[in-house]
Amino acid sequence: MLRLNGNGKLIHRDGNMNWQYVLDRPLRESRHTLDVDITSRMFTDANVRCASRKDSITASVWSPSAGFLGIHLQRRSSSQLQGKVFSRYLSTPGQDVNILTAKASLRNSDKLVLQTSWSWDSVNNLIMGFKDRIPLMTNALTKFLNKYHTLHFGFDLNRGSVKLRNAVLNLIEKIHREVQALISVMRDSVQTAADRGKNAYLEASEILRFTNMVNLTDILMDEVRDGLKHTWHSTEVLLSPVRDFLENKNFSVPGSGEKMSIMEMFSSVMKGISEKIRWTAFTIPGSDVVLDGNKIMETVKRDVPAMLHHIMEFFQRTLKDVLQLLAKKAEHLRVYIEDQNLKVSPLVQLVHRNVRTFSRQHTDQAQTFVSAYKDLVQFKVHEAYSAFSMERVNSATKGFISTLQSNLSQTVSESLNVMKTASQSTAPYIRVGKEKLDVEVPLPFLWKSFSEWPTLL
Repeated sequence: MLRLNGNGKLIHRDGNMNWQYVLDRPLRESRHTLDVDITSRMFTDANVRCASRKDSITASVWSPSAGFLGIHLQRRSSSQLQGKVFSRYLSTPGQDVNILTAKASLRNSDKLVLQTSWSWDSVNNLIMGFKDRIPLMTNALTKFLNKYHTLHFGFDLNRGSVKLRNAVLNLIEKIHREVQALISVMRDSVQTAADRGKNAYLEASEILRFTNMVNLTDILMDEVRDGLKHTWHSTEVLLSPVRDFLENKNFSVPGSGEKMSIMEMFSSVMKGISEKIRWTAFTIPGSDVVLDGNKIMETVKRDVPAMLHHIMEFFQRTLKDVLQLLAKKAEHLRVYIEDQNLKVSPLVQLVHRNVRTFSRQHTDQAQTFVSAYKDLVQFKVHEAYSAFSMERVNSATKGFISTLQSNLSQTVSESLNVMKTASQSTAPYIRVGKEKLDVEVPLPFLWKSFSEWPTLL
């Protein structure tokens, strides 16, 4: 025989816990017992007990303020198991009140019979007792939280709730200020854009109104001259490497050991041609006209620069005529724009005023809405803070449990009605009563004992 005892204690300022574990092991069976005793001035006293033997298991919870609740499972024979959930009232501590009982048995080795019964009144009494003790439980929990909240943070839950309320209100105020500032920035941005658009239109119309088209033509002529000069200079820059190559790069002259640049070769050839032309003179056949090459060359030297000068003057004169024609047409365009400006300017002013008025009205409405919403949220916060009390918490908890109780009762009643209707076509295998349910299951094998595996037929 073996006997093992274990003891332990947990000591705390708000409660003590003592537990004892006993193991008895005779020759053929073992018994386990666990007892836990809890004493607490802050909460309540309680006792938890668990015991197991070869053929049964029992567990229970007991409190001097709430009563007794237990569960018991037992194997009465090799072919029968039963269990129950029961309670004991404080007024009758020695009498068990069954809440739920169940029994499973093997009948003739080919049938499994399940029998259950319950007491809905006991369930309701259990729920009602729990609801009645809600104020005591919340009061004990509040004292516990206040005690350690004060110990760790230096203030109780009431002051903490005030701090939380003020923090929420300050956050709402901060968000309100930021939203109001954002709305103001949006309004200023819209009005600034409208002012800039109107000013840009007025500046453009004033420029077109007072611009002299003749002066504009002169300005364009100067720009064209500057452009031509810039083009000539750019051409000189681009041709400078080519000129340098032609003038400075020497090549051997075929049939001679002398080296000459391309420009020198070209000048030498042109000089030779010019000399031949100068020394050439002949009379045109059939006439008395004599062509003297020397005079021809002198005329070419004298007339080519003059011809280039006349070409440039012609180009500038033509360009000036074109620009004057454009200026004349531009004058008509300016007159047309001034006429249209008389019509468009009031419209621009009207649009500018409407945009500013629209932005101001809608931003004012938005700021009013935001302020009203802020006031509503702050009011709800104050209302929630004022409404929060332990009485309201207890009442809300009781209401919630009552709702669950009502729904549970309705669900059980409806389920029983459905099962009763279904059992009419499944009799005698299923039988449903007011507070009991019996099920008989035919087995396709032989099962003599719960201690053995079933065998095939």
